[in-house]
Amino acid sequence: MPSAFAVLALVVLLASGLVGPRADAAATYNWYLAEGYTAPGYHEYICLGNSGTSPATATLTFLFNGSTSQQMECTIPAQSRCTVDVNTAVGQDREVSAKISSTRSDIAIERSQYFDYQGTYMGNHVVGAAPAASSAWYFAEGYTGRGFDEYVCVLNPGGYSASLNFRFQTPAGELVRSGTVAAGSRSTFKVNDMLGADVESSLKLESNRPIVAERPIYFDYLGTGSYHWAGGHCVMGATAPGKSYYFAEGTTRTGFEEWITLQNANGSPISVTATYQFAPGQGDPLTRTYPVGPRSRYTIEVGREVGGGRDVSVRLSSGSNFLAERPLYYCFGHGGCDFEGGNCTIGAPSASGRWFLAEGYTGQYFEEWLCVQNTSSQASSVTVQYFTQESGALASKSVTVGANSRATILVNEHAGPNLSLASLILVTSGPSVVVERPIYVDARGNPCHCYVPPEPPPDPDPDPDPTPNGPVAMHGMCFSPYLTSWSVTVEQVAALMDKIAPYTEWIRGFCSEDEWDAMPELAHARGIKIAAGADIWSDLERNQREVDQLVAQVRRGVVDLALVGDEMLENHALSEAQLISYMNQVKAAGAQVSTSQTAYYWRETPNVIAACDFITANIYPYWEQVSIDEAIACLDAGYREVVSVAGGKKVIVETGWPTAGQVNGAAAPGEANAARYLSEFMDWAEANNVEYFYFEAFDESWKDEGGCGPHWGLWDTNAVLKPAYSAVLNP
Repeated sequence: MPSAFAVLALVVLLASGLVGPRADAAATYNWYLAEGYTAPGYHEYICLGNSGTSPATATLTFLFNGSTSQQMECTIPAQSRCTVDVNTAVGQDREVSAKISSTRSDIAIERSQYFDYQGTYMGNHVVGAAPAASSAWYFAEGYTGRGFDEYVCVLNPGGYSASLNFRFQTPAGELVRSGTVAAGSRSTFKVNDMLGADVESSLKLESNRPIVAERPIYFDYLGTGSYHWAGGHCVMGATAPGKSYYFAEGTTRTGFEEWITLQNANGSPISVTATYQFAPGQGDPLTRTYPVGPRSRYTIEVGREVGGGRDVSVRLSSGSNFLAERPLYYCFGHGGCDFEGGNCTIGAPSASGRWFLAEGYTGQYFEEWLCVQNTSSQASSVTVQYFTQESGALASKSVTVGANSRATILVNEHAGPNLSLASLILVTSGPSVVVERPIYVDARGNPCHCYVPPEPPPDPDPDPDPTPNGPVAMHGMCFSPYLTSWSVTVEQVAALMDKIAPYTEWIRGFCSEDEWDAMPELAHARGIKIAAGADIWSDLERNQREVDQLVAQVRRGVVDLALVGDEMLENHALSEAQLISYMNQVKAAGAQVSTSQTAYYWRETPNVIAACDFITANIYPYWEQVSIDEAIACLDAGYREVVSVAGGKKVIVETGWPTAGQVNGAAAPGEANAARYLSEFMDWAEANNVEYFYFEAFDESWKDEGGCGPHWGLWDTNAVLKPAYSAVLNP
């Protein structure tokens, strides 16, 4: 039977430079949590840390089974943290996911879930929020053996139902299962029911919509000695495998059993090299290599590899993509407390100079630690600063981490007792580090030990505000004024901008001369930002006039972004050197500059990427002959391909779908498909924090590409919003 002091440790890897939202001060940043439960015997908290010097506001949207939701706002004081009691916020007996939005990127978000699972396994787990939804999620660990219950929790934040493929890598080969999640909802899948008993597995979860996935496991761990250590752990999945992983935490002391699971979702065998590093005085680093078969997993018992009595950090690497997790189970006593349970985490893909952790507590029955790993041959100096909920920022403290070693800090002593705190770890000199934060909790400190259900929330207002919603504001759209004629006046351009102003935050222009020269001022007068353009092609004399006029606009201070040309390289209109020369002229005037190309050509032109301040990728599933059912998955793949070569630069997407014209392979034009594509694309863009210019604002009757050229507009040639689009943009 489980001990009366069943507990679980919390371990999370959160590097601000590794998993944080994309940095853009003008954006709204989103984070997601798929798991959450408020039934009797469960208590959920969301912790929000603010490392900035001014207060931050966050909006929490709770999403439930059945596509219902609820919102609340909270303010996070400067250099502090706040804690949201989810049971109180949403009431009891709710399976709940969360979307957290803020205009600030310098916050960290984690969820602590305390539980008394089936009245038998008491403990808790903590997970860092995902900065974006994805169409693929990976998990290296999974087990449905005796005493283990494994689940996958899936959040679908978008507006359409998501179809799922679960690809389990097992000793019997890859097993595929399917599922669905309704729009704006979450679903829970029990892996024991999907695979049966006694199956070790890894998982690749695929979806035709952007989703978020977590994997909680509750256990009575027998281990190597029939221990019956009870608890639970949970991880947020990885959106892609990688070639290296780091684990700062780990130990083979008495009362601990550490494992590492390696996932190979590829069709070919791979080898993975592990370098084990130890605390000072515990020996030199140790290297081992492990084979992992195709579409399978490999399990390492760390104690067998390195021996007992060691505090161990690990670096794993391979020439092929893989994923690594570290389950750690324990039962020990320390400081008058009894700690029993386990934790699990996916490795950090790299070291970082900055780590920010939202959760932390040093009260009675809690022990919080920081494990800092240095994989370099030089020592690292770091500072640790604690941002407390009780009294704000504490004085920072310095720690030295030796070469090829790790440092372990007891936060209860380092920061002080009885504090709710976030932790900021910065490297001040030397190489980057990896940080983990285990928290051990005695069951006497678990709120589920004496759980009292909160009062239910009040009934909703029986007379809701009947005021209709306003237009949905898109991030941006492509703007050209030539609906039926090449001859337009500035007054006509202004009237067209009046049409679109309630529906967009940005426009993209394509030229700079004549009526285009007035567009930046016209846009700004209507509260619209502009990515102004220069139309360059093979006519070098005209090109220079276009560039000169765009430079003049930049110098007038009316250009927010500048785009020099569109797909001229892939059409062999100019050389790379010519394009870069034009871009540099505009950049010298003080603008942030890019050009636009298809995803393929960004991969082929690294010199152009180096010359850009941001990247604009033209990704059109219609031209890829993809059906509407697969369109967003196609776009997502193209976007991630560009991101992979962009060198950390912001990637803006241009895309669209025609409302009429010829069928192109499996891609069928039409208003219904076009409206569906717009809605699903906007959901995808919001879920992934992607900026975009939707093509295009108005139909232009002079175009003829593929029979669909005149039919890409949201508005027709009479400047009337098409009915199918109105249903999306005027909900």
